[in-house]
Amino acid sequence: MYSELYIENVKCFGCRNTIIKEAKKHDLVTEVDLDIESGKLTLEYEGGDETLARVKSRLFRKGYPEKGQNNMKSTVMSYASCAMGRFDGPAKYNVKNFDMAED
Repeated sequence: MYSELYIENVKCFGCRNTIIKEAKKHDLVTEVDLDIESGKLTLEYEGGDETLARVKSRLFRKGYPEKGQNNMKSTVMSYASCAMGRFDGPAKYNVKNFDMAED
């Protein structure tokens, strides 16, 4: 299956790294892409709606809810998740360099 959703609190490549990492932790997710500017998350996966619900839940717990479901707790949590995404490094999950000037 193929789905596109819009995610809140996407600020930088650290956020992108975290979101891609969390989505790929689910065995049935085959492809993940995220546009930082729009927050558009594109997923290819097997397993139907249950797989998508699990990915959404995992992202919500990391501070990246679907558009329209954001709250103060999610925003604060996203900053911590973003920092962890920066520590994981860009190469591990095929994410570009963090320096926005190089794009």
